[in-house]
Parts: sequence; C-alpha cells; structure tokens
Amino acid sequence: MKPYLSIVIPAYNEAKNFRDGLLKPAIDYLAKQKYTFEVLFVNDGSTDDTEKLLTALVRLKNKTGKEYKLLTILHGGKAAAVTAGMLAAEGKVILFTDFDQSTPLSMVGKFLEAHKNKADVVIGVRGHEGSLKNDTLVRKIRSWAFVTLVQIVALPGIKDTQCGFKSFKNNAAKKIFSSLLVSKAKKISGGYMGAFDVEVLFLAGKYGYKIIQVSVDWTKILSEKLNVWKEPLMMAIDTFKVRLYDLLGKYDHYPNPATN
Repeated sequence: MKPYLSIVIPAYNEAKNFRDGLLKPAIDYLAKQKYTFEVLFVNDGSTDDTEKLLTALVRLKNKTGKEYKLLTILHGGKAAAVTAGMLAAEGKVILFTDFDQSTPLSMVGKFLEAHKNKADVVIGVRGHEGSLKNDTLVRKIRSWAFVTLVQIVALPGIKDTQCGFKSFKNNAAKKIFSSLLVSKAKKISGGYMGAFDVEVLFLAGKYGYKIIQVSVDWTKILSEKLNVWKEPLMMAIDTFKVRLYDLLGKYDHYPNPATN
C-alpha cells in the first residue's frame, strides 16, 4: 500500500546536525500520527559521516515497521537531492523539508488540510509575528530584496519562495520536478542551494496547479556551508534564467494539466 504522506529530507554533510538531535522532534512527531508515511533521506554525496549515520537510523526504524529509506546521489546540490527524492517518493502527498528542521515537521498538519481543500501545492511562508527566530538584520534585508526581485520577475503574489517546507500532490510533484531546466543544469560545489524553489513555483503556476500559502514557524540554524554574499547573486541570475527560458518557450512542450 502506498503511503499517504512522503517526507523528503535532503542531506549534505549533516553529521553534526544529526548528532545534535535536530531530527528527533520530527521522528517523534511522525510516531504519533495515524496516517501511513514514508521518510526518504537523500544523501547528496556527503563527505562526512552523514551516510553512515542515516544508514544506521534507517535500519533501526525499519525494524519497528516504519518506512524509512536512504537514497545516495553524487553531489549535485539541494535541487538535485530534492528532485531525486520527489521523483522517488510514492505518497499521495509529498513534502520536502530541511534536515535541520528550521521549520518543524509538526507544521505539516496545516499543509495536509490545505491539500484536502483542493490545493495542489502548499508552500510555507515565514515572517508572521513571532515566527522568525535567530534571524539577523543582514539576512532580513537580503531576503526582502530577493523576494521583491522574484515577485517582479517571475512570481507576483508569492510571499516566500525560499522556505524549505513545501508539499505537493503526487501528480503535481512528478510533473514539476521532471520539468526543471535551470536547476537541472547547475554545476554545484559546496552547499549552494540555488533558486530551484523559484523554478518549481513558476512551473506550478504555469502548469495551472493551485498554490496555497501557509504561515509557518521558522528558526535560523547557524551554518557555515553557504556564502552569504555570493549565493544571493547566483540565485538572482537563476531567477532571470527561469523567466528567459519561459520567454524562449523552453517550458512549452510540457502540457498544462488543467487542459488534460
């Protein structure tokens, strides 16, 4: 029987976060749920103990009858890891969430309700009063600038493209993530995450899927993986590429599901 919910968790050099117990609240939360689920970790070519630790966790959980899986890919960045997980997942609803659980998995209940109300895609929106913790002024300014750019260039009306907490009905996930062009072409080094969320949401709108935005809690987890100045520039370039690809008709050979 296919699970009701699939949870895709990309992992790149997450050994420290694993040992710090950042996954435990999510695992404990799932243990209390009555619906069927699978958890799919995607090891993005980690060079630390991530694969070893996740292999042990999956083996332990599967002894209890829970569906935990591990997929290892060559290092391709978050876009490649999430894409691999979304295409492999079997749930009726597929969620991807960050390994560090900056948005707690317990938020997923609101997303499942939105899907019951006919949403094809549900995205987390950070920034409501009391929702942001440990964020810095520089990050807030940078995030505001990027959101403004994205709304002008590609996604008017979308309040937060970059929150790493998004869910999709299975058919929408398969179509969108198999249609990525800008994100798929990226050559990645380090922990660069890119603007693949922008391309994902742009395609969701282009293909006629209903998107609902849901407020979520979010805590900044300190990390040294990313270049805080170089990455926003690269993300801006990717955003313009998405718009350019659309103008050039590169996405047009994928039919709109609303007309099928």
